[in-house]
Order: sequence, then C-alpha cells, then structure tokens
Amino acid sequence: MKGRWRACLLGGALGDALGYPVEFISSWKAIERAHGSNAPGHLAYAGPAPAVITDDTQMTLFVAEGLIRAAQRSRGRGICHPPSVIRNALLRWYATQVPGASLSDGQKSGWLFREARLHQRRAPGNTNLAALRAQAGGAEMPDVQHPPNDSKGCGAVMRSAPIGLACNDASAAFAMARDTGVITHGHPSGYLSAAYFAAVIHGVVRDASLPDAMDAADVLLAKERGRDEMTWAIAKAREVAARGVPDPTAIESLGGGWVGEQALAIALACALTVEGSSPDAFAAALWRASLHGGDSDSTASLTGNILGAMYGGASLPWLWLDDLELRDVVERLAEDLFASTALGRELDDLAYPAV
Repeated sequence: MKGRWRACLLGGALGDALGYPVEFISSWKAIERAHGSNAPGHLAYAGPAPAVITDDTQMTLFVAEGLIRAAQRSRGRGICHPPSVIRNALLRWYATQVPGASLSDGQKSGWLFREARLHQRRAPGNTNLAALRAQAGGAEMPDVQHPPNDSKGCGAVMRSAPIGLACNDASAAFAMARDTGVITHGHPSGYLSAAYFAAVIHGVVRDASLPDAMDAADVLLAKERGRDEMTWAIAKAREVAARGVPDPTAIESLGGGWVGEQALAIALACALTVEGSSPDAFAAALWRASLHGGDSDSTASLTGNILGAMYGGASLPWLWLDDLELRDVVERLAEDLFASTALGRELDDLAYPAV
C-alpha cells in the first residue's frame, strides 16, 4: 500500500506541474494550438526543467505534515484535535508565502518549513491567503457553524488527498477534510468537495473501485446540509463519463474547475474514463484534465491523486517524474505519512515537533 500513497502524492504533483503553464489560457482550443492535443512527452513542455509545482502541491504537503504531527502528538499525549494541528500546518504554509507573517518561532518549526524551495509564491489563492491571514492575526479557528467566508473555491479540495490516505475509515476522512476545508472555504461546496474527495481517496487506495468509492462517499454526502450543488456536480460527472472518454467540450460542460464542486467533477470524469493503468494512459488522462479554459493545474492534480492512489507507481510517467520539482520532498512526505499514520512509527521529533 505504501507505493500507492507515494503515487497518490506524486500523481497530484505531476498534474499540478502539467496544468500550471496552461492554467490562465482562456480556452482548450488555444491550449491545443500552443501545445497540441496529445499529452507532452516531458513534463517541462513549456520551459526548462524542473517543471514547477504550485500552491496546490505546497498546501498538500503541509496538510500531510500536519497529519504526521497530529499522529505524533496523539501517541505522545493521548489528547489531540487534528484539525487544529492541520490549521497550524496551513499557517506555516502561509508564512512561506508572506515573509514576516505573525507566527511564533515554535509555529515555524519542522523540516518542511525550513525547505527553502517551498518559499516560492506560485499563484496562491486569495481566499486561502485572506482566511489564514485573519487567523495568523488572532481570529478564531472557523468551523462549519462559524465559517470564515462564503467561498467555494477549489483551495480546500486540492489539498485534501493526504487526509484520505491517513484516516482509518472513509467517514473519518470525510469529516476531517470537511472540518479542515472550512478553515479557509466557508461555502458547503468548498468544504464538502474536499470531504468527498478525501473519502474517495480513502477507498481507492485500499482497493475499492472508483465507482464503489464514489458510492460510499455519496452515502456520507447525503447526511450533510448544503449538499445539493455537490450532488448535482457528481451526477453530472457520472453522466459525462458514461458517454466515454470526454472531449474538451464535455470537460468544459462540467465548469472551469475554479470552484470546488466543478474541480472535483472534472477530476472524477477524467479518472472514471482512464484507458488503463499504463503511464501513457495516466498522461493522457491528466492532459484531458488540463485541456480546458479553467483551473487546469487543480483539475489535473486531483486526477493525478486519484489515479496514483488507484494504480500505484508503475502508472506514473517516468520521464515526467524526472522533470518534477520537489520530487524528493513529495516522496519523503509520502513515506513519513505512511510510517507515522499507517504503521504507527515514531518519527524524528525535530523534523515533526509534536508541540
């Protein structure tokens, strides 16, 4: 199973780096004219290597780090509120984006924060920055009853894959991703998309088929208030996938991916219609997820998370991995997340301080 955890996070990073160069191109036709209709042979197709990751992968890594710290604290003290620990991890990410952010030295501890390559601004979402700025300044931690805003942007769903990997069951993954998604995104479609995605990741990495994992997530979603928009988007994704491999027009019928339910729908439609488990099939599915006039890096990243969790490392295009920025960091976080949460191992307290 460890290989699938690694492939889930690497797959997300590959999709992120693949979609980033075309994220702000306004139509699939313009992307196709510039880069072709087929997946590029190299990840650094739009410039020199390495192909850089964005805030999607940065935040995913900090969520993984928060899950490790929460596991360390639970074993050491027996009392822990994991969403608060993950919130502190997100504040560390915020401090990498905003030099001089008002966090204590203790909050800025750990090896991940000291990784200089993460202190790069890669189009961070304004909603994430604004919500975390308020909390760095002393605002209370939001929850579903007290949301920070009415945003349903995709900034919560894009970072929730590690939660699906680490939690013991789908309902726990759903609840954890919901309760950490609302830290920055207060609209139900913003945090419920994160919850649904985490539940799906939990299922497929543990050998459930994607349709079965979605069915299980549907049951959890049905209990939530404000779910109607999400329910419609998931039904639309199934409808598009039932017609076969989607073309760009079909993908764009699901929306631009800028908001949570649309980003999730595009990723589900592309993953449901992947044509096998080979690296070529993986690359083609991620390029389909990128080839639209919307949030291409986020939709491809989510698709990569799902396919990596489903098929493992043998499905990843090895030439793309050679081009990927921070591959070593992604692999270390995946290994440590598995060791800490799945195997229950104690990790270096200087790397992952429990306090």
